Amino acid sequence: MAGEKNFENRLKKWLEDEGIYPLGEPVNRMSAPPCGYWEKRWGGGRYVKSGLPDMRIVVKGLALEVELKATTGTPSELQKRNIAQINNSGCFGFILYPEGFETFKKIVKGVKQCEFPTAGLISLIDAHTDTACDMWKG
Repeated sequence: MAGEKNFENRLKKWLEDEGIYPLGEPVNRMSAPPCGYWEKRWGGGRYVKSGLPDMRIVVKGLALEVELKATTGTPSELQKRNIAQINNSGCFGFILYPEGFETFKKIVKGVKQCEFPTAGLISLIDAHTDTACDMWKG
């Protein structure tokens, strides 16, 4: 679990450096111009549906649903099913391992570069070629 938490913290730091802040972050605390937000989900709680991805990351209006895993982590069947449903619905769900972090960074930067992200989703093609940053289809 410590490995996953460390990876999560690295991801959050990188997102903030890119202008993607925690939902509700005060503008006066933003060091880079904002282009998105992220929210962390805690599974298994009273008000949170089990199996939802760990984080929702929105970049220029495009939502990326991300289940974080440590190098040795394995997604549950419910997590796999939910990520597959997200992707099969035309949205973008990822099971992200530390080994796929560089690919994920390229995807986010590719979305950031698009004036209209939905017209430039070619950057998401990387997710089909890197198994450590995989768009799970089930």
